[in-house]
Amino acid sequence: MGVRIVAVSVVVLALVFGSPHARAQQATTEQENAEQMLTYSRGQAVFPAYHGWTPKPDGTIDLWFGYLNQNFQEELDIPVGPDNFVSGRYGPDAGQPTHFLPRNNRWIFKVTVPNKDFPEKEVVWTLTSKGKTYKAYATLHPGYVKDESGLQREYFGEPPPEGNKPPELRVDGALTRTTRVGEPSALRVIATDDGIPRPATGIPGGGANLRFRRPSICGPNAQPFYCGEPNEGAGALFSVRGLRMACFLFRGGSEVRTRGDRGQAALVTFDPPQEKVWEDHRRGSPWATGYVLPPIPKDNTWVIQTSFTEAGTYVVRCQAHDGLLVKNEDITFTVTR
Repeated sequence: MGVRIVAVSVVVLALVFGSPHARAQQATTEQENAEQMLTYSRGQAVFPAYHGWTPKPDGTIDLWFGYLNQNFQEELDIPVGPDNFVSGRYGPDAGQPTHFLPRNNRWIFKVTVPNKDFPEKEVVWTLTSKGKTYKAYATLHPGYVKDESGLQREYFGEPPPEGNKPPELRVDGALTRTTRVGEPSALRVIATDDGIPRPATGIPGGGANLRFRRPSICGPNAQPFYCGEPNEGAGALFSVRGLRMACFLFRGGSEVRTRGDRGQAALVTFDPPQEKVWEDHRRGSPWATGYVLPPIPKDNTWVIQTSFTEAGTYVVRCQAHDGLLVKNEDITFTVTR
């Protein structure tokens, strides 16, 4: 049975708490609230999320989805099908991910509807994992509208600078490739940015020795158990400003089964290894205090040797991010023996 992801307010009459049944319900609620304060390495489900809608000049509308993988280490693989589908004529395959990175991942894919009066009135993304089913309902409620400024606020809470445009990103060569197991395929990715927003140093694009800081939400303890997680608070909207680019597994092969925390990502090798693109507020990602923005390579060209250890069909996503806006390009690999 699916669980609808909505925000609700509950009013409970004081008289009800006198009954044993009500006390049991209260105890269950308190236990659930306590569990929400825990952090998990593995074993938890993935929540689909609706991030809002963006009207476009041609009259069509983009409905944006993302997800929250409750785990800090385990990456889940959920093939398109009964456990991972989009409703109606827009699905079941609407380009959603099948490989789910840890924690919060925003603005992952969009469903484009014809206009504000689209007949279905809502689009639903359903995910089942770890024995639990959750649904994200996309509607055109006015409170969910996201203009360009609203999109940028998702990554940095303060008003965004005027004139910022998404990075430009291009992958040289075909976006659909055939390769063999163990045979490297070079991804040549060219990414550029307009220099807005400017990194803290004022040098567009950053550099190897640039450290970005924000007010600590951790207090004097440098390594507390809770440091913006799991209730991320002020840290949830922080993202290092300046151009960065990384590639990662977006979709895996439905016929491939794996074990271990990395799932099908363990079957993909990137050389050089790639930066985290998921929101790890603790360490090692652009959402963490003290993160160092990697240097931009010569000619703004990243060369990444990509290989696979199992046959199947995979989609690798390369992502350019300026700290506020994102540009993605997907490359489909058919890997044979």
